[in-house]
Amino acid sequence: MSVTTALPPRARFPLHRRLAARTAVGAARLLTRLAPHRLERALTRIARGAVPATEAQATEARQLVLASSLLMNGQRSCLPRSVAVALTCRLGGSWPTWCVGTLMSPPFSPHAWVEADGRLIGEKGDHARWARLISVAAPRPVTGSRAASSTR
Repeated sequence: MSVTTALPPRARFPLHRRLAARTAVGAARLLTRLAPHRLERALTRIARGAVPATEAQATEARQLVLASSLLMNGQRSCLPRSVAVALTCRLGGSWPTWCVGTLMSPPFSPHAWVEADGRLIGEKGDHARWARLISVAAPRPVTGSRAASSTR
């Protein structure tokens, strides 16, 4: 079997989308140097004003990030990859749920991932295997009487 048939076909993205993903990858590499509580605070601020990402938006953002940087394809790159995917979504106006957690059963295995529409994006397994330690979701829109009183 040749290499070209063993590898999946590469997705082609417009130049401006690839540049946006490269920018998100660079920013993610800087943000992941922060302490966990500061990273959570920074991502919460970045997520303000965004709408929840759909599964298709988050999957496309993940593909963009993986195509834009070989370093994001590594097994130990889950934290910068997940932050880069969230930032790429944010550049499009949406925000997936960004999570950091560990396996529910031993051995201790920390991991970072993104979710959209209640599904893990690009990850094998299901929610039942993971215990969330930190998560940053898109802010919920204000509805009801609070929305009416805030517009006055």
